[in-house]
Amino acid sequence: MCILMASVAHPKYSLIAISNRDEFFERKTSNTCLNHDDYILSPLDTALRSNNKPALGTWCGVNRKGRVAVILNLRNKEPAKRIPVKSPISRGSVPMKYLMDRGPSTDWNSFEKFVSKYPQITECEFNMFYGDCIAGEYTCIDSLGYSSEALTANKPNLVLSNDHIDSSSRWPKVQKADILLQELVQSSQHDSEEELIEKCFALASNTEPAEIDNSDKEEFTCSSIFIPPVEIPEKVDVGASLPCGRFYGTRSQIVILVKRHERTISFTERVLHDSDFEVPLHSEKHPKEKLQFNLHVDES
Repeated sequence: MCILMASVAHPKYSLIAISNRDEFFERKTSNTCLNHDDYILSPLDTALRSNNKPALGTWCGVNRKGRVAVILNLRNKEPAKRIPVKSPISRGSVPMKYLMDRGPSTDWNSFEKFVSKYPQITECEFNMFYGDCIAGEYTCIDSLGYSSEALTANKPNLVLSNDHIDSSSRWPKVQKADILLQELVQSSQHDSEEELIEKCFALASNTEPAEIDNSDKEEFTCSSIFIPPVEIPEKVDVGASLPCGRFYGTRSQIVILVKRHERTISFTERVLHDSDFEVPLHSEKHPKEKLQFNLHVDES
């Protein structure tokens, strides 16, 4: 179960966004890179679809106009609200479609506007946070039609996972992340950028107070911010669209920072795992790879 933690409350940064991608380690993925003629910076999903071609979508990305988008699976267990689909699109195509566009971000800032641009979003289940880093205008939508402004003056922090955005009860991991995110913003006001990035990764790697219960791995994924490698039985639903391999967990972590009054986006990805074979070799303390970028924003 993925998680996004975002804030506009820091005095030095107009946006802090922290994303954990929880996924099967064997799912084929390209690490963060410039793509689409160097217009978009994001990792890419290279897993083959039913047509035997990779969709090349993403779960987290930014572009040179200052847009950001993070998508998560929607764990929809209400049969009346489930979306009947015959051939679902890749979920990662949704943020990619938004990031590829070069028009005004306001053309997309509600579910109704988004679906008019990309009607296929009704063919997969998701929660998504997206918006304009420079204007400081953000939106949350889901595939059921929910739409709301995000990261406002009254609500400067956001934690989003795989439950319904407007759920009356929040998962334990969301409640914990909300508290820790507020503490991070308060405790890092005099930190250097590198110190803040490390604190963001520490938050993304928090497993308290959850402990792995082999009898209920599905419940564990709803309780812990960070999911260490867990061997998943075939019938356990952890929200993955293409289950593959044995091990599931937090395989990638991304920290996005935007300094106030600057036009550069800092984008750092830590790749923890990318195969079942190397599970014993890597962890949140010893990631397989760390990639760091500074993307200049050009609105022209």
